[in-house]
Amino acid sequence: MTYEVDMNAMKAYIIEKFTAEGDFEFLKEGLLDEMVTEMMSIDQAYMAKLAEDDEYDDDAVYDMLFAAMQKKYPDYKMFAMRLAEDYLDFAEEYLVSVDAIEWD
Repeated sequence: MTYEVDMNAMKAYIIEKFTAEGDFEFLKEGLLDEMVTEMMSIDQAYMAKLAEDDEYDDDAVYDMLFAAMQKKYPDYKMFAMRLAEDYLDFAEEYLVSVDAIEWD
């Protein structure tokens, strides 16, 4: 089953969750937004490659996010794990909140 998701609303939700958490306040203005955009892009590229009946593999996505964040933001390598984990949690929370996830 395919769901339409408002990607702008999802991004706003994820950024709000990161902001409320307060753990990334040290990032320069606009960088968190840029990082979330990058992670969403990686996530969307992964999902675009899935066949309709394939299952989303959050471990595979995590590995992709982690590697990409370390490579693109070398000054923040030590935070890549946390960024990737939190992104996946916040994205899932958003998708659940708009009934866009079907649990088996």
